Order: sequence, then structure tokens, then C-alpha cells
Amino acid sequence: MIQNVTQMCEATRSEANPLRHGISILLSTFKDIEFNKPLYCFTLPGLILMAGGLYMALNLVQTSDPGGSVGFESAVGIFLLTLVGIFMSFTGILLHSITGLIKYKKINIESLQIR
Repeated sequence: MIQNVTQMCEATRSEANPLRHGISILLSTFKDIEFNKPLYCFTLPGLILMAGGLYMALNLVQTSDPGGSVGFESAVGIFLLTLVGIFMSFTGILLHSITGLIKYKKINIESLQIR
């Protein structure tokens, strides 16, 4: 049995500038990522980038000629990929820790106010 699902919404124009409205939505999405899912959005992609950079570096070492030169572009690409991955991983771990601390402090402050 197929059922149709419809949703009615009122289409009104926003009073704000479309550019400002779009930026506010983007910033609220970033705040949501920062406070709710930093491990999934920073650490996991960072680990994937870091592993990709290390894999490319090992592959470059294995396939290079003994005494041959390594391309500058590939070396810089590998370095940047690995470095960005490391920074993203640490950023996700730090954001997760800081978010946990903020939530812990908020719960303690609320419990003290109730008493």
C-alpha cells in the first residue's frame, strides 16, 4: 500500500538579506558540528586524510628509482595531505574534550542552582 505524505508550510519572504541569512544558516550548521559531532566531522576525515598521505608517501618511496629524483609537486601534496589530516584529527579530539567539559560544567551549574 502506497501512502502519500505531504507537508504544508507557509512560504513567506524573509526580511533579512539573503546573503546574511545564508551565512547565518551556515554558521549555525558549523556550531552544530562543533558542539555535537566533532569526532565524526573532524577526527574521522582527518584520520582518513592522514592515512591517505602516508599511503601515498610509502607508495612514492617504493616506486621511485634508486638515485632518481622525487617530484616536488607530489612531495608537497603528500606533506600537505598528511599535515592537514593530523591537524583535523587533533582539532576533533580537542573539540570533543572541550564540548564534554562545557556540558559537564553546565550540568553542575544547573544542579547547584536547583539546590
